[in-house]
Amino acid sequence: MANSELHVIRDGMHTHLVLPAHALCSLVPQLKPYFPQCRWICAGWGDLGYYGASHQPWWLGLRALLLPTSAAVGLLAINNLFDDLHESATLYTLELSPTLMKSVAVFVCRHLALDQSDQLTKVRERSCGTQFFKSRGVYTLANTCNNWTSSGLKMAGLNVHPMINFFPSQVEATLRSNGYLPAGA
Repeated sequence: MANSELHVIRDGMHTHLVLPAHALCSLVPQLKPYFPQCRWICAGWGDLGYYGASHQPWWLGLRALLLPTSAAVGLLAINNLFDDLHESATLYTLELSPTLMKSVAVFVCRHLALDQSDQLTKVRERSCGTQFFKSRGVYTLANTCNNWTSSGLKMAGLNVHPMINFFPSQVEATLRSNGYLPAGA
């Protein structure tokens, strides 16, 4: 069986995992109506009140960091990785075995909270198309979006210590120390 590509994006203070859409939709069929025809899904994780909110005052960000809060998973449909990325984003590509790709997909899907009717709860959508869903897990200063991405990379078989990867630069350093360079480098 052929290897699969996992991508990691750094965009500002956030890092994201980009997986084949079929890998996520096969595990959580409830995603299919939200992502009917896309090649990739970009997945991120953050504080429910702050992540993806149209208004992000400093005090809301501070509250997210200092108090344990509910979390959200942000998902964005991507068809062309190079055309659909923000020009400031940095992209890394990892070739994974099907087994490791499934491990990463399971990791992402385990964070999607299903309600009593076995449905996803969409909490917001940004104008760029990112859709935010209630998540399992608690967002804290010691469990941020970058720790989450690093945990996904650990599932991908990388040598990484998620608990110490708070900043996007640390996630990138982890990728580089594992032999991965940004696209185009």
